[in-house]
Amino acid sequence: MYPTGRMSHHFREMREGEYLAVKGPKGPFKYKVGQARAFGMIAGGSGITPMFQLIRAILENPKDKTNVHLIYANVTLEDILLKEELDGFATNFPDRFKLYYVLSQPPEAWNGGTGHVSREMIQTHCPPPSPHIQILRCGPPGMNKAMADHLNALGYTSAMQFEF
Repeated sequence: MYPTGRMSHHFREMREGEYLAVKGPKGPFKYKVGQARAFGMIAGGSGITPMFQLIRAILENPKDKTNVHLIYANVTLEDILLKEELDGFATNFPDRFKLYYVLSQPPEAWNGGTGHVSREMIQTHCPPPSPHIQILRCGPPGMNKAMADHLNALGYTSAMQFEF
């Protein structure tokens, strides 16, 4: 729960048995095996949700040879959703799944990225611009805007990018 988070406050006020209507993810994204040689994914917080579904579908399909590169940003180590599952994919599919965590408040002994996702992190941890790759992003509005700016500056065309 984030003290200033709009949804955190709402969830904190809910009582057992109450319901909350949700919708999403946004956007008309439909995946087909082989539509890209590789995906670069940039997720922030709960933005991992649509990415995780796609990662699992790709990696668990023995006929799918698509490579996946994920940059996943959070505030603290404890905020990383699905960490055990993502680490398992990285262990079980080391040639096809690359994982890079970024924390804005990392613990002392941290070997991942720190701060916010930078242009340099994208260059290092995502596949380079090519007609055969796609970059997917999902996170808070400010992060999505910053990532679009970074991606555009790095030469990723609008056809190579998709925002959930």
